[in-house]
Amino acid sequence: MEETKTDPRVLRTRQLILDAFHALIPNKDIKDITIGDITKRATINRATFYAHYADKYELMEDALSQMFKDSLMQKLSCHADLNRATLTGIIVTLCEFHANFSTQCARSYEAMSPYIENKMVKLLKGVFRQLLSQKSYLDDTAAQRISVILSWIAYGLARDWNTDGRKVTPEQLAEQAIAALSAAVREIDGVGLPV
Repeated sequence: MEETKTDPRVLRTRQLILDAFHALIPNKDIKDITIGDITKRATINRATFYAHYADKYELMEDALSQMFKDSLMQKLSCHADLNRATLTGIIVTLCEFHANFSTQCARSYEAMSPYIENKMVKLLKGVFRQLLSQKSYLDDTAAQRISVILSWIAYGLARDWNTDGRKVTPEQLAEQAIAALSAAVREIDGVGLPV
């Protein structure tokens, strides 16, 4: 199975499907895009599409999560630690993701949001979990809980920022969020966040 995932033909076909989706989504609402539209644009047949994706919603989730992962990897180093800079990078990337997604896919943004929310939060949990794994004073349970909390906070913050009209820059939003989060944690138990 691993060989199939790295087979250049499989990767090329998958990229053709993703490119077709990216070309269609700015002009059509997701509910109006058909598998036929995608396969025609990608110059593949339906069976080939279904060999890669169960439906257009799975394709959409893959396309959007790949876009987010690529942007995030450009901002974070592979040896990143959870600190003020990495948290800022994550929030800024999420803001940019929502801004681009809602601009490029204006017709589908609201309809697609529920489909991507869980996928994005799950992806964020993995990122935060990886960053927290380097904190020797946290056990696995604590790291898991903190990653869940931070994932929902970061995602919700960026989504609200976008729907509220982007009144501050993503960097300003991140700075305000980190300050508020640190203050809240200090208020609860007298210690600041490890940022």
